[in-house]
Amino acid sequence: MIVHDLAVLTGLLLLAGEKKPLLITELRELFQHRLTPESRVLLDLPTPSVSFVGHLAEEKRWYNNTYNAFHRIVDCMNPYPYDMRYAKTHVEIKHLVDNHDAVREKKFTARLDEFTERFLLMSFNQQSRKMRRAHRKMSLSIDQTFIASPTTKVYTRKTLNALAAQEAAQNDQGKLSPGAVDLANNYYVKSGGTRGNDRPGTVIAFDAKNANREKKTTEFQQGYALTIAVRVDHEKPGSNRFPHLILGATLATPNKGVSEEAIKVLTSAKKTGLKPALVDTDKEYFAHALSDRLHTPAINLGYIPSTDYRKDREYREDAPGGALYVNDGLFCPATPKPMLTATPDYLNNRIDKATFQARVHARLPYRLIRKEKPDARGKVPMMCPALGASPTVVCPIREMMKKAAKKSRPEVDHNDIPTKLDDICKQHSVSFEHAEIQKRSQGLVHGTEEWETFHHYARNGIESVNAQIKTGGTADIQTASRRRTRGIAAASIFSAFLLTQHNLTRITDFIREILDAKKRSGQRGTPAKRRSRDANWTNAYTATSPSLQIPIIISSAPPPLLT
Repeated sequence: MIVHDLAVLTGLLLLAGEKKPLLITELRELFQHRLTPESRVLLDLPTPSVSFVGHLAEEKRWYNNTYNAFHRIVDCMNPYPYDMRYAKTHVEIKHLVDNHDAVREKKFTARLDEFTERFLLMSFNQQSRKMRRAHRKMSLSIDQTFIASPTTKVYTRKTLNALAAQEAAQNDQGKLSPGAVDLANNYYVKSGGTRGNDRPGTVIAFDAKNANREKKTTEFQQGYALTIAVRVDHEKPGSNRFPHLILGATLATPNKGVSEEAIKVLTSAKKTGLKPALVDTDKEYFAHALSDRLHTPAINLGYIPSTDYRKDREYREDAPGGALYVNDGLFCPATPKPMLTATPDYLNNRIDKATFQARVHARLPYRLIRKEKPDARGKVPMMCPALGASPTVVCPIREMMKKAAKKSRPEVDHNDIPTKLDDICKQHSVSFEHAEIQKRSQGLVHGTEEWETFHHYARNGIESVNAQIKTGGTADIQTASRRRTRGIAAASIFSAFLLTQHNLTRITDFIREILDAKKRSGQRGTPAKRRSRDANWTNAYTATSPSLQIPIIISSAPPPLLT
């Protein structure tokens, strides 16, 4: 008896839909006792022996075949191909780490990501065309959450060599303490500390990169980090135009490659065919990551960042030509100082929210004006806000064009003008690097009511999804006892099914809410209109007509010879 891959994948999706634990025993029970004869034909499963129902040998046979079928799938995508049935000594762990094939890990991790991506894309396509294209642009909210692993033993590179040396010198093997089972399992900061973001492939001890924090106030968990991207509505925040589905997900070791995992889910979401728009994050991403690892790749994919800022940074830098980078834009050097420091003043509770928003709006006219699009070298000419046909401020050292519109504008104070004028105050324009402008830009001006409405809506949306897929929610992805198979490959496969089923549940609930609302309002559903070509014309290609089917007659005579 052979259990095929299709049967395993279908069975796991059925168990996820029933909110049952994704265990081999549950899968065996489904295959052996719960399927209809028609389902067995579709999944190519044999009919169980009736005379042996409940017999231990028959159950063991079904269990072993199901177990082997599942692990055949895991082995095709497992980045860490070693035995996880037993705990390893630190000498064995060191041997595995020293001989780890990074190229194979990258290849097989890509397979895992594609596996998850295809299932999530399938669930997205279960929506109607109207729901999928409620808006042609796609905005996302991304976040990372903790997923517990069945094993809790963790090794750290900082202590691995010392512990391995101690074990090698120990003559009594019975005194060796068991080490880690899953090498992809690692510490995840639950509270009280900062999370790492090492580059993939780097070798940095977990404790060394966080040496400035007190361990007494930091709480850790052992497991994996799940990065997800949820679709949100940036045009009408809070509206109910489409369900908030997970469009991208990836499972990885905590504290490693956080930026790269975010780029993976952003890339996966593009497979839906929708045009990328805003991508909203918390302070662990765009406000914390290096631009070459997150900002530039995200912008190259077509996304525009939207994020909050950290209170320990000023977000003000000197720019070429005497201009100033402030938050997400380029500003005139004569911008009043209270406006320049509005963000750090607010984040550090030196001013209230109303004052902060007033200063943000008052600062907007001081932005430099883009003169042209970026050229082939990536240079963008920008000019003083007091120049051009549509100046936004009045400056005493600049002459306003005669054809400029007659309206009130903020006036630059003499005391704010720099003592030594730079190029932005003397020349008609100054060229800036487009890449430097992009890595600081945001889709919405930080601090405005529009930004705050969207940011709070997007963060609440993804936190709601996190709560639903974790303990007590629809998927219960957090509880490790519901998926006891060890290893990050198995955990990633299980996560794919649970997230897919979550999406299908959200679609069903969304449609039910629409129907209930129509029912309460007394509306009745009307049948969809038939297309004109279906109602009035015979289609010979599909052998259909408005009222009857045309039989397709295939001639038995051989085709004529081609001359």
